[in-house]
Amino acid sequence: MENSDNKLVTVLRSMALIELELAKGKLESENIHCFIAGKNDSMGFAEGYRLQISSSDVEKATKILNEIN
Repeated sequence: MENSDNKLVTVLRSMALIELELAKGKLESENIHCFIAGKNDSMGFAEGYRLQISSSDVEKATKILNEIN
């Protein structure tokens, strides 16, 4: 998924994993593939979790996330 033109971008950060899980579900329902960084390591709790998507989906994802906030 990651190459020079299409990198992973963090679109949302939170200490609350459930918040990112809900946002991830919404984005995936709109055909935007997502990944929660920090979920499977001990650093996620200390630094928070990050919802990441492909850089090509940033504009669409930002619009969707702004609608639900």
